[in-house]
Amino acid sequence: MNKTIHPDSVPSKANAKAKAKAKTNPATNIRSKAKTRAKAASLLLGTAALLAALSACASNNNEPAGDSAGKDAGKDAAPAGSTQEAAAPAGSAQEVAAAGFPIVGTPVTLTALGAKAASHGEWKDMKVLNEYAKKTNIAIDWQTVPDAGFEEKRNIVLSGGDLPDILYRAKLTPYDEVNYGSQGILIPLNQLIDQYAPNIKAMFEKYPEVKKSITAPDGNIYSLPQVADYLAPRIGNKQFINKKWLEKLKLAIPTTTEEYYRVLKAFKEQDPNGNGKADDIPWSGEKTSFNIWAGLRGSWGLGTTGDKNPNIDLGPDGKIRFYTIDPNYKGLLEYLHKLYQEGLIDNEVFTQETPQFLAKGTEGLVGSLNVSNPNVVGPKLMDDYVAVPALKGPNGDHLYSPVNPTTQAQGTFAITKHDKHPEATIRWVDYFYGEEGVKFFRMGIEGETYETLADGSVQYKEAIAKNPDGLSLDQAIGQYSPWPGGGVPQLIEEKVDRTGNSLPSALAAAKLLEPDIPREILPSFLFSKEDQDRLNALSGDITTYVNESRVKFVTGALPLNRYDSYVSTLKKMGVDELTAIYQQAYDHYKQ
Repeated sequence: MNKTIHPDSVPSKANAKAKAKAKTNPATNIRSKAKTRAKAASLLLGTAALLAALSACASNNNEPAGDSAGKDAGKDAAPAGSTQEAAAPAGSAQEVAAAGFPIVGTPVTLTALGAKAASHGEWKDMKVLNEYAKKTNIAIDWQTVPDAGFEEKRNIVLSGGDLPDILYRAKLTPYDEVNYGSQGILIPLNQLIDQYAPNIKAMFEKYPEVKKSITAPDGNIYSLPQVADYLAPRIGNKQFINKKWLEKLKLAIPTTTEEYYRVLKAFKEQDPNGNGKADDIPWSGEKTSFNIWAGLRGSWGLGTTGDKNPNIDLGPDGKIRFYTIDPNYKGLLEYLHKLYQEGLIDNEVFTQETPQFLAKGTEGLVGSLNVSNPNVVGPKLMDDYVAVPALKGPNGDHLYSPVNPTTQAQGTFAITKHDKHPEATIRWVDYFYGEEGVKFFRMGIEGETYETLADGSVQYKEAIAKNPDGLSLDQAIGQYSPWPGGGVPQLIEEKVDRTGNSLPSALAAAKLLEPDIPREILPSFLFSKEDQDRLNALSGDITTYVNESRVKFVTGALPLNRYDSYVSTLKKMGVDELTAIYQQAYDHYKQ
């Protein structure tokens, strides 16, 4: 029997030069660890191949390591030492198991560049990732960069040529996908998905809009998304109101914008928290979002296609509309200005950071707020809040529009042209779109991070849910798995989602709002490179002007009798051209 020799086990001058270069050039470090591991592994693999071949001659009954599905994987793999295996690199299409684990018979190491959230531990130490490496026979050399500096680092790496094999929690914009895909830096995933990713294929069949949302104009898929199979996490911020304050003042939950105004006015004037001080804040939020405007825009018939495309929706004629120049938008601004002028909106909303806003909530000072769930006010007060329905506006509209599509995040995972094992790589990530992998990724290690209850449901153990070191749930599970912070390749299923989105208050709010969410929720569009280049030239200044003007209109710094001038300025900035580009993308999406 012939002994298989791994190419990396053969010394060469090129390898020596590469080592020298790695010492002087930090950019090459992204691959140095993988090479060291591969060379060390190769010394063992020659002996391993002989032993495996002898074992294969003696018996065909041995099962590879992994779960019970590994039996099928063992049958699909080429016999050790065969001509097929010798001719193909480890993890190539010839060796990748069609199903079960391990994914490859011969160990593979991939390099990955990823964005590390503040709530994460070191990825190389995460037990979920390390246990999965054992299960698959695929090790990942994780190179992480903190969120704040990741995109700059990623773009330098992609432009410099010293590529990782994969990008994980990649934060790729639609422009990035088309730009780097068209250059061949990111490889198309279509055929790989069709042949090696049964869970992703099943997801596409169940949610065809997901496949459409990640398909570039050239027909290729260059990245994978984060997908949610239930509504609560897709409604990022829901409107809540303090029911104890309502009960004390003998008020009902408002159902119209006029009723909401009267309730907020009563909150300000009638001391609902009962401390004898005029410190009650009818509505509060943080400066990064001022999300009351998005929560209310549907009451003026705006935001009819959800939250993914800023300032863009479909007008009554079914055509793409830049709705922040619509006459109804002026009506919304007039309403918000009235609330602000009368002190019904926190006058610090445009300056306060998140901790300041949260402190007001936990002190029992806030009557209404727009958040994913009311646990932000703390465990003592969170049950005091109930959801507000989509409020009927002055023209009869009662739409709740800040809703994401099933594709929550695009551009979370990509394979570069440097990857010599793309078939194994797509099988590796496919696991996290299937039921077993979803539970493993979200919940962690049974008996250590979670437990299964008598009814079959799962819950985090106290070490995660009530961490003794004072870590939040995201921080605690973020030592095991990189899902906190989102933007990762995964399917979020309600039955194993134990974040704030699965709390009874969040689920009840989603159920209440569901009849009034947009009928068609659009994803972020992928444009041709030419169109995206033009959008980049237009959209930055336009979006900044819209956002800054909104604040000025609400506070009164810019009087509303200047609204027509605001619209004229946007026209001069190219808003009609921008709208036409979106119309073309929408037409392509609907084909």
